[in-house]
Amino acid sequence: MTLQLVLRFLHVLAAAVWIGSALFWPGAVRRAVAAAPAQPPSPALALARSGLALDLAFGLATIATGLLYLAMGEVPIRHGIEAGMLFALLRLALLSALARPALRGVTEGLAAGDLELARAASRKLPAYAGAAHLLWLLALIGMVWPV
Repeated sequence: MTLQLVLRFLHVLAAAVWIGSALFWPGAVRRAVAAAPAQPPSPALALARSGLALDLAFGLATIATGLLYLAMGEVPIRHGIEAGMLFALLRLALLSALARPALRGVTEGLAAGDLELARAASRKLPAYAGAAHLLWLLALIGMVWPV
């Protein structure tokens, strides 16, 4: 029973940090690009990169702790949990395939002093972040909805 409670706690904690970092890093990118002509963007951009890394790491931690919790056999595997897991994995794939390269483009553009390149790359991020938030919401609904 104790291991089950520890895993549940770690799962909820990882999910909380996951959504917190997911809400944070797109705004940090926007602030870095907005401040680029006037000041060096390194602090805001470093925060954005760290936030995206936390987003990916705690997404993986949430999935891993959820799988360990399910493997204990105390919780029946429902279709909602399967759907939630799929949406969580899709969200991580979206971040890895689209958001990370876009953030890399912003970083390279600002490092080269090419503000237009940085702005062009940053324009894609709100769509990616919005889709990622929707996938996170669908994953959460799948996990808690009794289906």
